[in-house]
Order: sequence, then C-alpha cells, then structure tokens
Amino acid sequence: MQKQQRELILETIETLLELQVRSVRKLLNKEEVTTNVVQRRGRKRKSLVDLSVDLLTDEQRPVHVDELVELLMDHYGRVTDRDSLSSALAKKAKQGLLVRRVSPATFELLR
Repeated sequence: MQKQQRELILETIETLLELQVRSVRKLLNKEEVTTNVVQRRGRKRKSLVDLSVDLLTDEQRPVHVDELVELLMDHYGRVTDRDSLSSALAKKAKQGLLVRRVSPATFELLR
C-alpha cells in the first residue's frame, strides 16, 4: 500500500475515534476536551472526470478506461467503477467537451 493511501486511512480512523470519544464524553456529561478534528467545510473533491483529464494531460496520449481506473487509484487513491467512468467520459466526448473517444473505451484530450 502506498504511503499516501496508508496515511489517509490512518487519519480517517483517527478522526472517527476522536469523534466517538467526544460522543461518549458528551453522554457522560464530562467536560469537552479539544481534539485535533479539523472540519473541512467548503472543500470539494475533484470529480472523476476532472481527475481523468488531469491524468490525460500528464500522459499526453490516448488512454483506455481500464488504465485510467488504475491510474486514478495509484495517483489519487480514488476507487471507481470502470463502467461509470467510461459513461461519464463518453458523455463529455459526445458533448465535445474536454475529451474525445479515439476507439472503444479509449479517450484523449481535445486539442
């Protein structure tokens, strides 16, 4: 497992545990103890299409959806279904936005 993925998983577990401790203390009417939980309001994740466009920009060549799924996992830790990604990219290609289909399930950036 990559270091970045490991850290993300451990930080998520840490946040969950801190929130659980806070809930238990509240039920026991104990004093509120400050924790390291950081609220991330307003921060939006990039869509899979946006991340795919970033990857296509880096690759500078047509890329098959299966390879894009692997690259999304390797670079961003995002797990996605092959069919949903293919459908989203095909929709953009049909609209003439961002990407074009060069062969079945293979896309490249529009120039």
